[in-house]
Amino acid sequence: MGGVVGHGDRSGSAPPLLHHLVSDAAAIAPDRPAIIAEDGTVTTFSEFDRAITAASGWIASRTALGDRVAVIADNGPNYAALYYAVPRAGRILVLINQRLSADEHLAQLATAAPTLVLGDARYLEPLSRPDTIDFDDEQWTAATQSTQWPVPEEPSPDDPAWLLFTSGSTGTPKGVVHTHRSITTAVRGSIAGRSVRPGGVYLLPFPMCHIAGYNMLVHHAAQSTVLPVAAFRPDAFAAAVNQYRVTSCSLAPTMLHSLLAHLDETGTRLPTLRDIAYGSSAIPAALLRRALDRLDVGFHQGYGMTETGGNVTFLGPDDHRAGAAGDTAVLATAGRPHADVQIRIAPNGEILVRGDQVAHRYWPDTPTTDEDGWLHTGDVGYLDAEGRLVVTDRLKDIIITGGENVSSREVEDVLSSHPDVDHVAVVGVPDPYWGEAICAVVVPTGSTPPDADALIAYVRERIAAFKRPRHVVFVEALPHTTSGKVAKQVLREQLRERFAG
Repeated sequence: MGGVVGHGDRSGSAPPLLHHLVSDAAAIAPDRPAIIAEDGTVTTFSEFDRAITAASGWIASRTALGDRVAVIADNGPNYAALYYAVPRAGRILVLINQRLSADEHLAQLATAAPTLVLGDARYLEPLSRPDTIDFDDEQWTAATQSTQWPVPEEPSPDDPAWLLFTSGSTGTPKGVVHTHRSITTAVRGSIAGRSVRPGGVYLLPFPMCHIAGYNMLVHHAAQSTVLPVAAFRPDAFAAAVNQYRVTSCSLAPTMLHSLLAHLDETGTRLPTLRDIAYGSSAIPAALLRRALDRLDVGFHQGYGMTETGGNVTFLGPDDHRAGAAGDTAVLATAGRPHADVQIRIAPNGEILVRGDQVAHRYWPDTPTTDEDGWLHTGDVGYLDAEGRLVVTDRLKDIIITGGENVSSREVEDVLSSHPDVDHVAVVGVPDPYWGEAICAVVVPTGSTPPDADALIAYVRERIAAFKRPRHVVFVEALPHTTSGKVAKQVLREQLRERFAG
């Protein structure tokens, strides 16, 4: 239970820089589409490579080495170019979740202090900042087409490339700093762990501000086409799969549930789809069997987090077929680590990860790992007899709902500001669709509880909509530990049976 699994081999040659993933693909398959926009516009690998180089020169002309360049936008070709162009220029790309409120955007921008903010006008205009340029601006259009900009000097593999924000157990978002080396190591591990096949078409439905966006790099490294979509809708997803002959995609179990319902209702078939990757939570056996009956695909699960730059363990198609056939225990695992990482279980059951793909600092300069290089994930689990990782619980009070991480403390802080709320604790409860649903357990200030829908609306008006509670339970008192803290595990146990059905 406490052994180390995985090789964590750091002795290999230095990994490529991010933009090398595209330039190498352009050398092998210059005319193959690299990006397909939702409107059908195709950008080949050679065109994409030139756009990245041009944009990096333009960015370098407007900023200083090591500056931050932020992006707030929906998925699309412009966003995709920035994934590579900003690090190519020796600057740090700050990825900000467009689904957050304007106040949350401003708070993260204040933390990262970028000198330039790019994105979609509808997200930039409420910020009223002078350093914003929207993707429809002539300057940005010229930036990706002009050859007048000097090509910047190439960065080194250990230079910072991305800064992504993630929620911590205290509710304060942390900026995770990834280098070229950490991201490309994660890419290499995923190519091996998922046996990614070259030349396919990959559909990315997750927002590119999320670490799941690294899947674009995984497929570009395999000279595969990427179709990033702004939002997941099962009808549009199915249509895109058939129109562009999509061969692989990533889906949260909630998305898969909606997709299967659409396919059953319409009779639509997806004959080109071969592989579906998912993460964030285990897949229910019944949902897996239903999917395998409906789709001729291989399923791949991964376990990772923002600090690991992508997945560190993988559960492949054979394990999923065994799980669907009755070995449901395997479906509770997150699979085995790839060759470039090590996983160890601490004496308290916490999952520790070490390897080149682990980010080594939070912004601006706080270590993410201990003195021996181990990342303490905040998740609790064990390694089974086959060396597969089983995640059983979280030390941090993070709720994973529909593939999104939500800090319970953040929701609690909002609800605590309501005049009719005396005390509140927020926990995740079982939900067949969302995996976990956010539940607020409220002690009202008066003898008459406030309207539950009004409390939910109160939260939705102040933070991102996906963070709102889906259930509100009123109680006379919250359980506490001997140290005076709210006993959330007691609450979860009390609520589990209520919401399990």
